[in-house]
Amino acid sequence: MYTIWNYTVVFFQMVFVPCITVPANWEHCSKIDQWLIPDIQHGVEIYLNPSSIYAEERKYLENINKERK
Repeated sequence: MYTIWNYTVVFFQMVFVPCITVPANWEHCSKIDQWLIPDIQHGVEIYLNPSSIYAEERKYLENINKERK
């Protein structure tokens, strides 16, 4: 529960406040469907399947190691 609270507070401090206080950011911050929704989906995927992080890179390195042997 503390993790969710920490992420919420940091999100508010680092994203929401600058978007509201700096008028130059309004244009980019208003497109939530382009930056927030995909990132939340990606975070959920990583949370549900942590081994998916750098999966392609791991496969590539495994293939290199197999070729060297």
